Amino acid sequence: MREPNFSELAAQLLKQGITPRHAHRTVNELRDHYDDLVDAAVDGGADSKSARRLAARQLGSMDDFVVDMTSRRELKTWAFRHPQLAVVVYPLACIAVLPALPVFAGIAHRTTLVRWGASLLGAGLVTASMLLMLQLSILLG
Repeated sequence: MREPNFSELAAQLLKQGITPRHAHRTVNELRDHYDDLVDAAVDGGADSKSARRLAARQLGSMDDFVVDMTSRRELKTWAFRHPQLAVVVYPLACIAVLPALPVFAGIAHRTTLVRWGASLLGAGLVTASMLLMLQLSILLG
């Protein structure tokens, strides 16, 4: 049996609708358990490669974990538990949040906006002073 791919397991769990909190917690616990099994096998006299194979065999198939977790409804995200309602609520939430996005973007990039505003103010002052000098040269000229 090959060594378990825990990042692939996490991706499969998330794709099947398991909440990120439960998916990452399960993967971390399985990784810790796998490491403990490897350490126990090495302490028992096995070399590293055979210890990893033995630990993978004892841990079982990652597909079994995916099937077991996806069968439990309480571990799934809200959208996977109520898909008809999510189709209505998510677009409405996006429409409600959409007007606030420029405010959040402005707060996140305030230093850039301040520099941009100062540059515009400077350009406006230079342009206004040039126009004033042209007007004065026409009037006094």
